[in-house]
Amino acid sequence: MTAKPAKTNPAKRERPKTTLEHIPFVREVPVVASATMVALRYVGAWLRAGDQESGGFIVRLGALGIAGYIALYFTEKHPGLWYIYGATGLVVVTTVAVRTGLSAGRTVKDLEAAHTTAEEEPQDYGTTNDHETVGEQDPEATPPQATSAEAEDAFAVFVEHSVAFAVRQGRRGVHTDTLLKRIHQERMLADWTEPMLRQKCKALDIPVRTQMGIQGRNYFGVHIADLEQALGRPLRVPAQLVPDLTPNAPAAPPVEPPAPPAEVAFLEAPADVD
Repeated sequence: MTAKPAKTNPAKRERPKTTLEHIPFVREVPVVASATMVALRYVGAWLRAGDQESGGFIVRLGALGIAGYIALYFTEKHPGLWYIYGATGLVVVTTVAVRTGLSAGRTVKDLEAAHTTAEEEPQDYGTTNDHETVGEQDPEATPPQATSAEAEDAFAVFVEHSVAFAVRQGRRGVHTDTLLKRIHQERMLADWTEPMLRQKCKALDIPVRTQMGIQGRNYFGVHIADLEQALGRPLRVPAQLVPDLTPNAPAAPPVEPPAPPAEVAFLEAPADVD
């Protein structure tokens, strides 16, 4: 006789064990905790950034403490503010979780590992290919060159824009040593002197006055009246100096002096210097 298979009672079947992951909202607890840690790190970084300023850390820490004291002070009279604080904190934590990727299952350790890996990755600084031989270089890797005519045109435009900027600042022109200083600030024509620049202006028919008073200082300079007469037209104003005529337009930020174009670096030195 063959043995009959034992019948299992359906009622005694093993039920799947309920874990924390099956409970609603419990899976989001690590995300909220990690996002809170990241938000606190942001606050700590903001406080540490104050070390770069004189007393900035103490000022920021004091401002944070005063803001917390004020918030707690008003909750004593208006307990309903706790709901507003809680909702604000939830919005902040949710925003941090979404922006940092914590909501996609990542942890703070994952973010730190990704940041460390990005710092350790070697960067390619344009090494030559295996098929390239000595003397064969990528033409795109070589710095752009400018002809003598292009450099002279760029220098003339730089002088014109500099005079236009000076006029907008309430002056009638610009000194030649000021032009050379701006060129040197862009690491161009490092071996040039002011007499060399002045002689180059004369070679390009840019009139230079021997005495021009600007803010109580007399020196060689380019005057707007002389330059417009030499050009035969009014000065061309650079785009950053054109005012915004839109009604109720916000105040424009302060405009910096025009920088010399890159072609100025290829300007040839004058033959004769006074």
